[in-house]
Order: sequence, then structure tokens, then C-alpha cells
Amino acid sequence: MIHHSSMSLYTLVTVFLLCVASSQVDAQDAPTFIFEWGMPGSAFGEFSGMHGIEVDSNGHVYVADTFNNRIQKFDNNGGFITAWGSAGIAPGQFIHPHGIGIGPLGNLYVAETGNNRVQEFTNDGVFLTTWGSFGDGDGQFRHNHGLAVDSMGNVFVADRDQNRVQKFTSSGEFIVAFGTPGVGDGQFSGANGVAIDGDDNVFVADSSPRIQKFTNDGVFVLSWGSAGIGDGQFDFPRGLSTDSQGNVYVADRNLHRMQIFTGDGVFLTNWGSFGPGIGEFNLPYAVRAGHNGDVLVADSSNGRVQKFRFGPAGDLDYDGDVDIADWNGFSICLNGPGISQPPVGCDTLDFFAADVDDDGDVDLDDCSTFLTDFTDSILSP
Repeated sequence: MIHHSSMSLYTLVTVFLLCVASSQVDAQDAPTFIFEWGMPGSAFGEFSGMHGIEVDSNGHVYVADTFNNRIQKFDNNGGFITAWGSAGIAPGQFIHPHGIGIGPLGNLYVAETGNNRVQEFTNDGVFLTTWGSFGDGDGQFRHNHGLAVDSMGNVFVADRDQNRVQKFTSSGEFIVAFGTPGVGDGQFSGANGVAIDGDDNVFVADSSPRIQKFTNDGVFVLSWGSAGIGDGQFDFPRGLSTDSQGNVYVADRNLHRMQIFTGDGVFLTNWGSFGPGIGEFNLPYAVRAGHNGDVLVADSSNGRVQKFRFGPAGDLDYDGDVDIADWNGFSICLNGPGISQPPVGCDTLDFFAADVDDDGDVDLDDCSTFLTDFTDSILSP
């Protein structure tokens, strides 16, 4: 076991040479497919109409399994952990759960379309509270879709058929609503997905189709997008997510692709096409930029989750390059033969990032990938 505090120069050189000797994987700058899990069905680990996906600070993945009327929880490698919910109107039951979000304390909020309410649970599925009903008033919904939680624990719900977004406290007290029917600034023609960046700006996917950006209190800032198949155009933008750099990920549902923009709407890249293959999609409803730079897509009609990673796998701190800072972090988590739990000095998130081949441990196979990226980065002009 290697600990940073006691790692000698001899140990560093030895591990470096071991890595070089076993280096096999080429670095890639494009979004890289990592793995997938799931298939259509109703058994644990199977899905029917996935309309929401979320990742917590420990790397656990939550999927709104919409037509199975349940939430499923998985580990970072897609291993099934638990599920809760069934069809019904009682607390803890669902009729078509859609958007999901995680609060600062780790509780899970679910926007439930069929019952026009929001339910709150612990991260293991214990029911805590609920609010909302069918109607036009404050705290009432007509086909609520996307949901997101800001850094203060406030809950934002896309109230689709009322063309507005409603903001609540973490306990469900109504704060404000913004939006009216229309295609003007701050108006909606079907509010679908909602996401919040690190500065608590609010992004809303509008069926018009476009993305709109608001302040945390609902003041319109800017918008981008139009109907079409080109870069920055959409055909039913549905799910939204933001990453640690403030970039906005859009699940462009009917075009079976993902698009990425800066927080000011500048197009960055896209990937995906229609189909069942790797990196292909069939009506992707939700996307989530994960805790360590990974991107998870709820590939709804294919009944699976696909996991991708941008940039070289060795960029553990996700600053755009692979340098000695990444090596220092990696060496703390490296354990020779490999273990499945973080060693002393390596926290959980660093451990997930260091497991670059996503096989559940950190070992010399990960070292091979890391050193390839590290060497390529040093030799790049």
C-alpha cells in the first residue's frame, strides 16, 4: 500500500517504471464510452422509461424508472443497491416519477408527474415528506417534469403544462414562480428540464425549443437555441445538467444526441445518433455530469444507462491536463494488487477518479492508462 506521506523517491520511481512497463491504453480527447448497464424490463437493474438520473457525492447513481413507478439506486459501477416505490398515491408510491435531485444533506427529491407532487426521501428510500397537488395555484402542478436543487437546498420544479418554474424551500414551502406561456424572454412553451450551476444560476429546457438561463430568483438572463438539426439547434430538449466548470449538458431527445454548451450558450460539442449501439441513443431523456467528470445518460427507450468520460482518463483533477498534481493524487490511491476501498489519505471521490478503467479497484491496470496520458501530456507541444 502506498501512502503519500511516506512515499520515498525509490517507491515513486519503482511505481513509475511499473506503469511504463505495462502501459497499453491510448489517450483520447473525445467523449469516451466507459460502460453501460440495464436493459428493458421490470426486474432490478432493468428499466422502463427512464426520465431522470442523479449522482450523489459518493458516486451512487439514482434512476427514475418512470413506467415501473420506482427509483433505483446503483453504485458507481452500475451495481444494483436498492429500489423503492410502486404504483399508487400513498406516500412512497409513484405514478410516473420524472425529475430527481439531491439536496445538500443527501436527501433525494422526486418530481412525480402522475400525482402532481414532490416527494422527499433519504438516500436509502425512506419517505420523509411530500407537497403539491393538481391545480394552478402556488405549490400546485400540472405535469411537473424536471427538478433541481441549489446549494442552499431550495428545490426548483419545471411545471410543464403551466409554463413556469416553481421554487420551494427544502421542506416544500413555496417561494416564487417564474414564467408565463409564450416564446418571449422568460416565457415557456412547455418547461421540461431544469439544472443549476455552481453559482446557483437556473437553466430551463423549453420545448419552443431553446435553453433559457435565469438568476436564482427567476430573473431572465439569456437564451439560446432554435428548431433544427445543426449545432446548437434542438428537437425537444429534455434533460439538463451542469458540470464543475459551469458547462450545460442537454439531452436533445428527438435527435438522439447530447449537446454541450458554456453557461453563456456557446456551443462546445455533441455526440450520439439513433441506435442501440455504443454511444448511440434512443430517446435519451436525462443526462447527469457526475461527481468526477463522468457523464451519465438515461438512454430511455434502450432501457440502459451509458457512462462517458471527456478528456484523458489521467486528468484526475479535471483541469484539462495530466500533470504532477494528478500523479500525486493517483499515487496516494494506488495499491499495487488493487483494493476496492480507498486507503488512508485517499478520499472516496479521488478513489473513483483514480479507478480509470472502472473495474472497481485501483491497481497497475489503472496505472497503465494514467501513465499513457501523463506521457502524452508531457510530450505534447
